[in-house]
Amino acid sequence: MKKIILLLLLVISSFGVHTIINANTEATTLVVHYFRYDDNYTNYAFHMWDYQPVSKTGVDIAFDTNNIDEYGVYHEIDLTQQFVGSSVLGIIIKSSMGWDNIEREPGGDRFIDLTSVEVIDGVAHVYFVEGSVIFGKSQADLAANVPDYRPKVLSAAFDATNKIQVTLTHIPESGYEVYENDTMVASGTATSKTFSISLPSVDISKVYTLNVAFTTENISSQVVSIEKLYDTTQFKSAYTYEGTLGVSFDAANTIFRLWAPLSESVSLNLYNQNHAYYNNQGEPSEELTPYDTIALEKIEDGAWEAMIPGDLSGKYYTYSVTNNGITNEVTDPYAYSTGANGTRGMVLNFEDTNPAGWTYGDRPDNVSSFTDYIVYELHVRDLTTHSSWTGPEAYRGKFMSLTVEGTKYSSKGETVTTGLDHMAELGVNAVQLLPIFDFGYVDEIQMATNPKYTNTFNWGYMPYHFNTLEGSYSTSPFDGATRVTEFKEAVMALHNNDMRVIMDVVYNHTGDSEGSNFHKIIPGYYHRMNSTGGFSNGSGTGNETASERPMMRKFMVDSVKFWAEEYNLSGFRFDLMALHDYETMNDIKDMLKEIDPTIVVYGEPWNGGSTPLSSSLAADKGNIKNMPEVGAFNDVTRDAVKGSVFTSGEGGWVQGNATDYTVQSIKYGIMGGIDQGLSQIGEWHLEPIRTINYVSAHDNNTLYDKLRLTGVKATDAELLQVQANAIILTSQGIPFLHAGVEFMRSKPLAAGGYDHNSYESPDSVNQLRYDRKLTYNEVFEYYKDLIQIRKDYQNFRLDTATEISSKVSFLTTDQGNNAIAFKVAGDAQNPEMVVIHSGKVSGGLTMVTLPEGKTFKILTTLLNSNPNGIEAISGVVFVPANTSMILVEETSPITIKHELVKVSKGKNFNPASNVTINDESAEIYYSSFHDTDVPGFYAVTVAVKQSFGKVTYYNYMLQVTGSRFDVSLGGN
Repeated sequence: MKKIILLLLLVISSFGVHTIINANTEATTLVVHYFRYDDNYTNYAFHMWDYQPVSKTGVDIAFDTNNIDEYGVYHEIDLTQQFVGSSVLGIIIKSSMGWDNIEREPGGDRFIDLTSVEVIDGVAHVYFVEGSVIFGKSQADLAANVPDYRPKVLSAAFDATNKIQVTLTHIPESGYEVYENDTMVASGTATSKTFSISLPSVDISKVYTLNVAFTTENISSQVVSIEKLYDTTQFKSAYTYEGTLGVSFDAANTIFRLWAPLSESVSLNLYNQNHAYYNNQGEPSEELTPYDTIALEKIEDGAWEAMIPGDLSGKYYTYSVTNNGITNEVTDPYAYSTGANGTRGMVLNFEDTNPAGWTYGDRPDNVSSFTDYIVYELHVRDLTTHSSWTGPEAYRGKFMSLTVEGTKYSSKGETVTTGLDHMAELGVNAVQLLPIFDFGYVDEIQMATNPKYTNTFNWGYMPYHFNTLEGSYSTSPFDGATRVTEFKEAVMALHNNDMRVIMDVVYNHTGDSEGSNFHKIIPGYYHRMNSTGGFSNGSGTGNETASERPMMRKFMVDSVKFWAEEYNLSGFRFDLMALHDYETMNDIKDMLKEIDPTIVVYGEPWNGGSTPLSSSLAADKGNIKNMPEVGAFNDVTRDAVKGSVFTSGEGGWVQGNATDYTVQSIKYGIMGGIDQGLSQIGEWHLEPIRTINYVSAHDNNTLYDKLRLTGVKATDAELLQVQANAIILTSQGIPFLHAGVEFMRSKPLAAGGYDHNSYESPDSVNQLRYDRKLTYNEVFEYYKDLIQIRKDYQNFRLDTATEISSKVSFLTTDQGNNAIAFKVAGDAQNPEMVVIHSGKVSGGLTMVTLPEGKTFKILTTLLNSNPNGIEAISGVVFVPANTSMILVEETSPITIKHELVKVSKGKNFNPASNVTINDESAEIYYSSFHDTDVPGFYAVTVAVKQSFGKVTYYNYMLQVTGSRFDVSLGGN
């Protein structure tokens, strides 16, 4: 029947009717057809989204198994209701709704150009076939076997035993043949749709092709995949390249290298423009074809190379890579900059991008141990998109906004600092930026050219080019050099304000799966695949990368090294770090240690889904012990302090949920994650330099919103907002603060409630509001003092488990689990300190007996703080509910060097010369009753007024030596 229909279509087409049909108006209905050879369409679906002229978030659409015809299952879309105004739609056909444990049809993101689809009476049809990348858009396509519904080879791949495992759509009438390059090495007949073929030997440096004769006219051919051999010693030995990849320079040439070990050919495409439709100034201009194309030559270990005479800086490039007879134009995975929307890589000499004053290897000298870090997590846009930031409009939400000093917000006679000055005033010494590499879902061209474009915000966790800066953060995405210079300006400005820069990196997955440049260059190598050949989805976003493979590990090490050296970065936060193997993480840390031993590395010790990576290899909680200098987030203490991030209404210790478990979990963080025999926890950080303590981050609800969701009144939230991070900032380990937590940051939804996953919510939800800082300035000042206290006292920054075990001990309170108190013993350089966290206590006060015989300065109490001290106390202290009190042993604010000082008559004497000042905040006064012209003894009094008002008097003696009278005896 199908053959008859196709024949009729050919006859109709030959008489010109096809041309008349194509003259119809644009489609109002789109019918998506999907054909499977097994006729099983249960649970199958497709994901569709607006792609052009504006890319938007898509939707999943399930196929209805009641709608089946000769072209398989189909779904009708009313284009007057959905995808209105789009000229091009994106589509991914997959095995179920959602993205967990799915199989996708090959081809990755495919695109339906509605202007090129045949329309009949307002209806357009597109035709997809299982296992086929190309799809049909017209009756003529169907007549020409596009797509091809005929029997074919669905898959042919070597397994770990070097057998070829074959899956066919039908049992062939004739036999099969296997060729090694051009030589036939096996043949036979098939009696089943699935079978295996054994070869006498396999040489993976050669190409194996399976030809199956379903009929004498229909011979289906497929290159045999070696994806399952990627992890063999044979493949690693043959194809591990250790040289420089990407673009590099020598004295006379620009050098291009790409690792594509299985490709049949690779060519370099050179362009003058950054984009096919825009020149480098952002003006509309077409350059659809390269001005030059150069074939690369295959060199050692699977790499390809082209050496082009001269310096090609400023040019743009792509590669055309041919695999299995299909050629894809791809960007270079190693591209160090790109044009708008990352469609072309840029050749760039980075020396030319350095702003005035830039020095390679320069970092603030504010860290000697990892526990010295105080990390502030920030999204680039959040800092400056709200109207309360008053810097240059062109810089709003851009890298350059991080360079602007002197911005303030004023209202009703009060003024606060904003932007860069706000962070500097707060006192944090490191800013962790959410992803700043090239990511998807924000259209850089629309951002630059369309004032009405609204899809401006994304957290950035869908990576496209790992070594390229995100163009939407640049004042011009069309010039790949601009973003580089501007980010270096931002790094310099942060450094000049004593803040290091940490980068949030997302090597655990790629933004595309089949459409990824990695996958198109060598299918299945850079990603972990499941048993059926689909993408494993341990990230929860469609795929996961395979860090354990040598060339993915090399890519990660090379990439991190580039960021650290080129941009003077001081740290790296790894998203979903448990998807990486710990050997790769150690290699990265060892490499960074050679650059600067103070560069910090830490990550999330969990996955986003199930993964085939063995738990014995994963960089997860169980293997932190195998990564001596790699840190991990402490979710145990996070949830204990304010409640689970997964249950919005569940409170934590600060709200009164003072169970044995929450208390132990907080003590775990206080002790920096070391092994202390906490029966309910199971310690795993083991050292403070590996423990990232925090209560809130960009994920989940802000701290304020979490408090409100757990029933805390707005009037009570300030106390708990302060106490939650007072626990963090007085704990051993590395403290981590979510930007805006210092002034009660909130993410309210317009319809009510709070946004717990604002990854693509508008700026109005995500931005930092400095009017809120003005409202909650007392909270800000308290946070500022807590940070200063941590900086002032090494007691909170111990860097070994041994030191913590010997110095930190817990004290008894009268409130059981509702209060936690501890002491940090002093030494010759550091005073003893006591911290009391008084929770939701009965009677409103916690009583603690202080160490006997010592006086302590109170640094923090109920919404009152002063790093120099508030008052002195000894014996017993009472701490109000939901208050964290920090006390430091009071040592003498001055030291008298000598009880007796001698000076000769007539000599000048400064009373301060016999005094060593221990408390720089103290006011010191000296008596002036001595007279060095008159010998004798004088009492010198030193009055010391400390910052909290206490006045102490000290005395020492001054002796002026010599005769009291000048006598001259004369004579003849």
